[in-house]
Amino acid sequence: MAILTLLVLASILGLFALYKRFTISNRHRTPDGLKTLPGPKGYPILGSVPDVPEKNSFIKFADWGKEYGPIYQVNLAGSNHVWISSDQISKDLLAKKGAIYSDRPHIPALLSDNRTSSQYLPLLSKNDGWARQRKFASTIMRESEKANFHRYPELEAKRMLVELLDEPNRYNHALESFISRVTCRLAWGHSEASDELKQRARELLVGVSPTGALGNKLPFLMSLPDWLVPAKAWERRRAATERKFFEVMQGEVESDMRDKKAPASWMKIFLQNREKWGFKYELEGAYAVGMHGIAGALTIAAPMQTFCLAMCYYPRFLPMLQEELDRVCGDRLPVAEDRPNLPFLRAVIRECLRWRPPVPTGIPHYLTEDDEYNGYHIPKGSVMHPLEWAISRDPDMFPDCEAFNPLRWVEPGYPTYQEPLTQFPTIINSTQFGYGRRVCQGQTVADEDLLIGIGSIAWLFNMSKQDISNPTGEPNVVIDSEKVENITLGTNPQGSISSEELNTGVDSPVPGRHTMEDVILSKYSYPGAAPKVDSMDEKSPFTEQKTAVQKSTKMLDPTLDFSTLLIAKPLPFKFHLWPRDSERVSKVRNLFNENHQNGDYSSNREFWGENQGADKPLGWGKV
Repeated sequence: MAILTLLVLASILGLFALYKRFTISNRHRTPDGLKTLPGPKGYPILGSVPDVPEKNSFIKFADWGKEYGPIYQVNLAGSNHVWISSDQISKDLLAKKGAIYSDRPHIPALLSDNRTSSQYLPLLSKNDGWARQRKFASTIMRESEKANFHRYPELEAKRMLVELLDEPNRYNHALESFISRVTCRLAWGHSEASDELKQRARELLVGVSPTGALGNKLPFLMSLPDWLVPAKAWERRRAATERKFFEVMQGEVESDMRDKKAPASWMKIFLQNREKWGFKYELEGAYAVGMHGIAGALTIAAPMQTFCLAMCYYPRFLPMLQEELDRVCGDRLPVAEDRPNLPFLRAVIRECLRWRPPVPTGIPHYLTEDDEYNGYHIPKGSVMHPLEWAISRDPDMFPDCEAFNPLRWVEPGYPTYQEPLTQFPTIINSTQFGYGRRVCQGQTVADEDLLIGIGSIAWLFNMSKQDISNPTGEPNVVIDSEKVENITLGTNPQGSISSEELNTGVDSPVPGRHTMEDVILSKYSYPGAAPKVDSMDEKSPFTEQKTAVQKSTKMLDPTLDFSTLLIAKPLPFKFHLWPRDSERVSKVRNLFNENHQNGDYSSNREFWGENQGADKPLGWGKV
């Protein structure tokens, strides 16, 4: 039986390869008078897939850009991918010619066609669903911004700081929870679903990433029955769980509104005038809100993790940032009104996005008609990649581009300097948020979260890669990546878990006590995690990028140990974190306690029963 199954799979794969080869050869004929875009030759059937490393593939694509020019094409298993390493070319094509460059490519691993399902706005083709959901998104973002995002980032920053004080070795969890809680509040008015939102984001990220779900690597598998393809069964369960989650969250806001106790939220805006938006199916509003929640849950945390990395490897900038915060904020945490007076904080945030962009390959566009650019033919059906890693390393715009240097945004003489400093630098409309009609509509949320989140961390904490003398008397705490390991799914070695071990309260965390999220995730590989690196080389992070990743797993540049999915995040690393002084610690704890006593912080919530629905129709999937 097993041999027969393998023969069937081999036959299907062979037929698929022949079909792709025939269709590609006909589709990509270059018209007379035009040239074919340059690019690597590749291999039969597979194209250049064998030449692209799964780890930090964006560096390989950037290197090809240096070899073949700022726009080139690559055949990846029969699909034509065009990579753009220039901001100007990206604008010329993706923005100025948005009428034909604004679609999205098909994502095979998703059961519902991402282009037409009206489920995920960022993944929709340019159609009626895309138009009505963009209109809705514009409204909810504008209303949130006018209300200073309802002070949700400032509220959750206090909880994040207490978590960092109590368990700094779980800094990744604290930063991601901060973003997820703020996003939950914006989406539905409450933070209790933050762990669930993070898991929905993790699973969807696996599903949409080229290096994630197996269906994206071998699309023909999605046409086979579930029993033969576990990846397809996994996606079916993920989609059903997501749908139910969105439905439950909408129902709870409806209930809150009937009881006249609904906090401000995007869902509340939708429900107050359902008919206004013209949504076409029962849960389109639930998806329109939930998708924005998912989009923010993990992407915004990545630059915060990059901030920790940058302050450890470029330590001279942390005292400069703290001086500005102390001068502007004094003995209080930063608030939204401080923004005009914090240009260096904004410069640090802007540089985090440039130095280690969270989506280094860019969000792909899809070309719907044959096109021409500077004498080169770009065939219809090409997947267009504004390669953010390369765009953010333009040596003319970013001198010494491999170095983290926020001064490039605030000192005259740099090409990136812009006045007035009360407004610039800003991440708004930066290339990381996309081009043309596909610009991210949630960038103002990201801007506010990062200003408050990173500003609060720098206001309270010192950090260092090395174990240095601490004059405050507070203990240095080592955050060790060796304690944050990827563990494959398996049996809990402790057998049963007590209710105390599954504590999900909001009181100050106790070392050794873990939330339900920790218990579940301890059984799974972290999404996008690379194979465990044997050791970190202590060489300078200024090593040239072309030598940053060897064929072996050892990293030459420890600042390039990134996850492998579409959203690239720094993997947990070893550094030291401690509070600047005891007065700030007391201030933060008092503020947190006041909000806690007022009922502002709720416990995390479980949605799917014991063990988050393991072995049940709905629940958390392996990531």
